Amino acid sequence: MRRRYTEAEGEKDNSERWLLTYSDMITLLLALFIILYGMSSVDTMKLKEMSHGLEQVLNHTGQVSGSTIGDSVSISADNLDNVYLALKAYIADHSLGNMIDVSSNGSAVSIHLKDAMLFQPDTAILLPESKPVIQEISTSLEAIYSDINHITITGNTADLGHHDAANEADSWQLSVNRAVAVLNQMTTMGLEPGKMSIEGNSHYNPIASNDTEEGRAKNRRVEITITGRAN
Repeated sequence: MRRRYTEAEGEKDNSERWLLTYSDMITLLLALFIILYGMSSVDTMKLKEMSHGLEQVLNHTGQVSGSTIGDSVSISADNLDNVYLALKAYIADHSLGNMIDVSSNGSAVSIHLKDAMLFQPDTAILLPESKPVIQEISTSLEAIYSDINHITITGNTADLGHHDAANEADSWQLSVNRAVAVLNQMTTMGLEPGKMSIEGNSHYNPIASNDTEEGRAKNRRVEITITGRAN
């Protein structure tokens, strides 16, 4: 009886050994499919996704799903680019090039709004003519909100050379208040605040010389920076 038991166990081990080989073969085939997918188009974002998916397969760290080898990150990048193009067209159509500047580096869109088009002088009170512009920005962002990682609104002032404590405090407060005013207007127009934050730089992040009125006008601005969904 003992000999029969040993033989049965040996047969069971041999019969299940093929499962290991089969599992390895399926894993290698899946890795091959991922590589072929990544080679099908010269697309940097897809290649990054392919690499991540391949790493998951080889390390057995998780299942490969559509989102792993799909276009989730490239969709975010494409949508940010669409926002950039839409805002550029809006600026051109409304002749706002001297008041608004928008730029993109592929992973983020930055919008510079001069305070002269946004606020009453030396206040954080929005001008009526600023609201259609903020509405256009909000509507563009709302359409891709699920693909947005974060929106940062930053207030900046000009350096008038008065660095006593009272003027410094006023400059800091004004930069923050203006960022808050824009954020509040954007949320009133429908954007959820969960992905938004505000900053105030006072006059410590100039983009032009404060020695001329033209330079100071450029430094008085609100910046809206939109980043795509994190990888």
